[in-house]
Amino acid sequence: MGEWAISAPEPTTRLLKLSGRWGVEGAEELHQAFTRALEQSAGDVALHVDLEGLEDVDLTFFQVLDSAAKTIGSNELHFMNIPENVMTKAEWIGFTPRHVTGIFRKGA
Repeated sequence: MGEWAISAPEPTTRLLKLSGRWGVEGAEELHQAFTRALEQSAGDVALHVDLEGLEDVDLTFFQVLDSAAKTIGSNELHFMNIPENVMTKAEWIGFTPRHVTGIFRKGA
């Protein structure tokens, strides 16, 4: 199972850092991480999700990301430092988060 931490690098930004392996066995914990980050991102606060420390993910990981993107509504959700293996899996399963307005992409 993976690990997560939330910080506030700027008053208008919350940073959720994810690391390790995230799959079906950690889905509830991952959901909790996004729930807490979203609670702290109320109003005009953007949520940035740093994926640099991810080792491996499965379909469940992307389902939780999609759910978070739908929940955030008008706020912005930014994914950053996306590992190549995570990007490859996202492309392979066809993960295109409509609710994230194209921010989940190479070089983001």
